[in-house]
Amino acid sequence: PVPADLDQIPFVPEMTHQTIHRAEKDGYKFLHGAAIIAHNGVLYANWANSPTNENGPHETLQGRRSEDGGKTWSGLEMIGPGFEGPERHSHGVLLKHQGKLWTICSRFGVGQPAKRFPGLQGEAFVLNEKTDQWESKGIVMQNCWPYDEPVRMPDGNLITGGQDQDGLPVVAISHGDDLLHWDTVRIPFPPELSPSFAETTVAVDGKNVRAIIRGGGGTAWVSISQDNGRNWSSARPANLRMPRAKAYLGNLSTGQQYLVSNLKNRDTLVISVSQPGESTLSQMWRIRHGKSEAPRFKGLAKGKQWSYPYAHEYDGKLYVVYSIGKEDCGLSILPVTSLQVGSTAADGGIE
Repeated sequence: PVPADLDQIPFVPEMTHQTIHRAEKDGYKFLHGAAIIAHNGVLYANWANSPTNENGPHETLQGRRSEDGGKTWSGLEMIGPGFEGPERHSHGVLLKHQGKLWTICSRFGVGQPAKRFPGLQGEAFVLNEKTDQWESKGIVMQNCWPYDEPVRMPDGNLITGGQDQDGLPVVAISHGDDLLHWDTVRIPFPPELSPSFAETTVAVDGKNVRAIIRGGGGTAWVSISQDNGRNWSSARPANLRMPRAKAYLGNLSTGQQYLVSNLKNRDTLVISVSQPGESTLSQMWRIRHGKSEAPRFKGLAKGKQWSYPYAHEYDGKLYVVYSIGKEDCGLSILPVTSLQVGSTAADGGIE
C-alpha cells in the first residue's frame, strides 16, 4: 500500500530538474499541457500559452527546443498561432511518423455547442525540415482533445487518449499510417466516475489497450479494450489514489509500464512502475513534492501545483514535463536505470 505519510515515498534516484519556460510580465502569462519528444537528437517541447486565463481567447500553441539534452532551451516558437475571434489553439501531443515530426493540438471555440469545448477538433502541424517552420495539415480529429503520444496497436493503427467537447473520456484512432484521419471512440463509465474533465491516457498492454481516466472519488479509473480501441470495458475505480488531475501512462524500453500522476493532490507528482513484462504497477517514487512556487500573475484556475505530466523516453532517460502553477513549464529527467523495481521505492499497486 502507498504510505499515508508521503515523505516515506523516496524520490527518484539521480533525478534532475529544469525549467523550460517561465512566464514573463510582457508575455503570455498562462501555460499548461506541455508535451515533449526527441527528434534527430533535438528535444522539442510545446504547450498552451494564453495571455491571461486557461482556455481563454487568443490561446496559442508555443514551444522551445533543446540540442543538449534539456540543459538549455531555444527561444519561443509559435506553432498554433490562435485566432482573433473566439476560436483558439491549445495544447496537444507530439509524435514522429515516417521520419517527420508532427504535433496535433486542440482547437475549439466556434461550432457545435458543448459543455466544455465548443466545436472541439484536432489540428495537425508538421515541421518542414527544409524551412524549419511548422506547417498546418488541417483538421485531423473531430471531438477529441488528444493527451498522450500516439502509440501503435497490434492492428497497426495508432491510438491516443483524450476527452471530448463535453469533458467525457475518449480515444482517437488513426487510419493506419494516415494521420490526417482519426476516429473518436467514447469509453463507457458509471455515474460514480462523475466526469468533469475526464482526461484519458492510454498504453498498449500486450494484445490489449489500457486507459487511465481522470475521475471522481479520489482514485484513478481504468478501462480495458481487447479489440484495438474499438470497444471498452466500463471504467472502474483502481486501487491507486489520484485526484482530479491528468495522468500519463506509458511503456519503458525495459518492458515496464509506468504511470506519472498526482497523488492525493497536485502538491505531489509521482511515478509508479511495473515489473518488466507485467502491467501491475508495483512500486512508486516521488518526482516533485510540496508546494510549488506561487503564480506570479493573475489568471483563472491558477494555483500552486505540479500537474499535467507528459513523458518521453530518450537516450536512457525519461523526460517528464509538467505545469508549475499553470505559468511555467517544468522538466524532470529520470534515469531509466533508477526506475528498476527494487527496495528504494514504495509499494504501489494498480491492476
